Amino acid sequence: MRLPVVSLALSLLLLSARAQADAALWTERPSTPAKVALPSLAPLVRDAGAAVLTIEVESQTAAAMDPRAFRFFGMEVPDQRQRGQGTGFLIHPDGYALTNHHVVENATKIRVRIGGRTEVIPATVVGDDPRTDVALIKLEGRNPAGGPWPSLPLGDSDVLAVGDFVVAIGNPFGLSQSVSMGILSAKGRRDIAPSGRQGLYDFLQTDASINPGNSGGPLLNLAGEVIGINSAVNAAGQGIGFAIPVNLVKKLLPDLKARGHVQRSWIGVAIGRVDPSLAPELGLDRPRGALVTQVVPQGPAYKAGLKPGDLITKFDGKVVEDSSDLPLLAATAGVGRTVQIELLRERELRSARLTLAAVPDAGEGSGGGRLERGRANVERSTRIGVRIDTLDDELRARLGLSGRQHGAVVVGVEPSSVAAEAGLVPGDVVIEANGVAVADRDDFVRALDKVAPGKIVKLLVLREGATTFVALVKP
Repeated sequence: MRLPVVSLALSLLLLSARAQADAALWTERPSTPAKVALPSLAPLVRDAGAAVLTIEVESQTAAAMDPRAFRFFGMEVPDQRQRGQGTGFLIHPDGYALTNHHVVENATKIRVRIGGRTEVIPATVVGDDPRTDVALIKLEGRNPAGGPWPSLPLGDSDVLAVGDFVVAIGNPFGLSQSVSMGILSAKGRRDIAPSGRQGLYDFLQTDASINPGNSGGPLLNLAGEVIGINSAVNAAGQGIGFAIPVNLVKKLLPDLKARGHVQRSWIGVAIGRVDPSLAPELGLDRPRGALVTQVVPQGPAYKAGLKPGDLITKFDGKVVEDSSDLPLLAATAGVGRTVQIELLRERELRSARLTLAAVPDAGEGSGGGRLERGRANVERSTRIGVRIDTLDDELRARLGLSGRQHGAVVVGVEPSSVAAEAGLVPGDVVIEANGVAVADRDDFVRALDKVAPGKIVKLLVLREGATTFVALVKP
C-alpha cells in the first residue's frame, strides 16, 4: 500500500507551508539605518552618571516609650532607627556633593554609592539650609576607582528658557541611575510648598519624571551641566516636578562650606501685593512691584529713606514683578553689600542705595499691646467696617505709646468688611489718611468722607511700634 507514503508527503508539505507562513509575519535585516537622525543622550548620561550618588540615610527617631519599660517586662526594645534614600551628585574632586536638606535631615549615618558602583562610602553633612532645601555633604576616604572624585560642572540656570530640554538622573523608588528626559515647563515657581515645608523657593518646573528618591539629584541641560537640584514632586498631578535653580545654590555654597549654615541678608521691610484696584492709584498700568507696608526702625531700608507706601520696582538691577520676588532677592544678596533699588513714591520714580544687614534674632522688634474690642463712646464707620476712637491717655498706656502720639485708634473691625480684608486690626492707630495727618477720630471720619465710593483710601497706621501702610477701596 502506498497510502502511508502519500500521507507522510502531505504532512511534510503542510509543515513547510506553515513555516513559510510564520516566517512571513516579520522581516529582519542585519543593519538598518535610522529613518530620522535624532541625537542620543547616551554620552551625556554616561559622563554625568559617573558623578551621581545613591544616598542611604539612617536617622534616630524619638522613642514612643521609655526603653526601660520594655526591658522591665522582658521585651525586646524596638528599633527606633529610620532609613531613607535619596540622590546627590559630586561637584568637586575633593568629594564635596550636593543633595536636598530633607534627604539628610537628622541623619546619624550617611552612606553613598557612586555611579552605580557597589562600594559603600561614608559621608558627612558639611552644611545645610532648610529654607532652600539644600545640603552640602562630603565623601570620606578615597575614590575606590582611584584618582580624584568625578564631578559635574554647574551651569547657568538664568539663561534657561521654557521649552529647553532637560535630563534628570536619580534613584527613584530605589532604582539607581534612572534617567528621564523632558522640557523646562516653567520658571520662578514660588508658590510651591513641598510636603508643606515653607521656605525661600524659586523652583524650576519640568515634566521630566521626578519621583520619590530622585530628591537631591541633578537636573542637567544638554551640555551635561547641572542647572538644578531635583527637589519636589507634585503629588496632585503626574508629570510635574520641581528643581532648585543652580544659580541660587551657588550663592549658598560659600556659607555652607565655611559656616555650616546660611547667613541671610535683610533690608528691614514688610511688603504686600499690589491689588488690581490699587494699581491705577500708584500710577501703574497693571499690578507689579512690592508694596512696602512697614519699615523697621533703624533697619537698612529705614536708613536709606524708604517709607510705607513706597513701591519697590527694581532691586540690585533685577526687576521686581511681584511681591514674592523681593524676599528671595534680599535674603540672598549678601550681608554688607550695598545695592541700588528703584521705587515709586507718589507716582514719582526714585532710587535709593541701602546696605544689607544680617537678619536680626527673633524677638528684637519693638512691640505694643493689643487692644480689646468694645470701648464705650466710640465713633462707628460703617463705610469700611471699623469702630474708631481718639487716642487718649488710657489708650496710649494700653498700647505702650508715648504721650505725644496722636491719631485715631481702631477698636473694632467687622468680619468680612473691606477693613478686615485690608488687614486692619484692633489696636492699629491711624496717623495719616490719603496724605492728610489724622490727630483724632473726627479727622479720620472727615478724610474718609472726602473719598468717593470705589476710590482708594490710603492709610498710615502705627502697629506694634512700626509704621504700616494699608490701602483699601471704599465701598
